[in-house]
Amino acid sequence: MKPDNSAFNHKLALLLATALTTGVPVNATLAAGKDNQGTVTISEYAEWSNPDMTKIAVDSGRALIDHLMAARALLDTGNISEARSALTASREFADAIGRIMPYMTVVDDIKDARQNLIEEDVASFKENLLPVYASLDELQIYVPEVAKRVRKKVHAAEKNVQAGDRQQAVVALKEAGDDIALHTVYLPVSYVDKQVHGALYTLDQEKPDIGAAKKALARALGSVVSVVDEVVESGQG
Repeated sequence: MKPDNSAFNHKLALLLATALTTGVPVNATLAAGKDNQGTVTISEYAEWSNPDMTKIAVDSGRALIDHLMAARALLDTGNISEARSALTASREFADAIGRIMPYMTVVDDIKDARQNLIEEDVASFKENLLPVYASLDELQIYVPEVAKRVRKKVHAAEKNVQAGDRQQAVVALKEAGDDIALHTVYLPVSYVDKQVHGALYTLDQEKPDIGAAKKALARALGSVVSVVDEVVESGQG
């Protein structure tokens, strides 16, 4: 089943509307250190049922970079009050991406499930598989073959756990996450949320720790820039 272009355009419009209402300019191409001169052939990626979604995903990542860089600039000037507002806007925008394109969170969900197994927490592992399957249902609309492969690997991990082989289950989940990261546009919105939450926490202390907040923000920004750059360089964005 192929979604129509109007649905894609509507999702992008919602993302841009969110960016505008938070007061952060959507000019993320420059924020990522890229220019607009390159020509990219998105249609080369045949596994995408509609390659327009790839561009929407990359544009979303670039807009998220803009939000994070605005927050970093305010921290650099020591404007803690405005930095808090910008960080909150960054979290809200990352959350909006996750809500509008739920499949983008599937790699984070798989990592959580893997960590459960590493920590021998099988009960939480089973619970964390629920959002994985929900994200795969969404992913199947855009990249059906990738979703099908990943679903088989997640099923294999479940069977390994049932057989008492947690180590092999961890391997299967790693392969599942790698497959998605290699063939789709993945934005680490959950990771960004955690880092920005940490930055806000340090700024809310009686003596705000701007240095710690900057480090958390740098980790968040670095994770998004690396993903967007990788996609652009590989010809998807």
